[in-house]
Amino acid sequence: MNATTNGDFSGNTAEVKDHLKAAGGAAASAARARASQAQEWARTRAAQAQDWARSQLGDVQQRIEAQPYKAAALALGIGLLAGVLLMTLASPSRRRSED
Repeated sequence: MNATTNGDFSGNTAEVKDHLKAAGGAAASAARARASQAQEWARTRAAQAQDWARSQLGDVQQRIEAQPYKAAALALGIGLLAGVLLMTLASPSRRRSED
């Protein structure tokens, strides 16, 4: 581009405009391609997670059917611990009542 004496550029603005449009188009295309790759990766990982969860659920079901009393005792213990924890969190603190 040629500069005139007053600092204005007398270059081809259409050429610059086309160059910027092409650069913008390339950037948009690259962003779409990257988004498509990320979407495909997320779908693959979600499918793998679902397959893993299904296999774990089947395994747990087999264990419960093989040892129902042990499973019931475990569930009872977990429920008891959860109840104690919730009651502890829900009850007012003794320090607060002393103030």
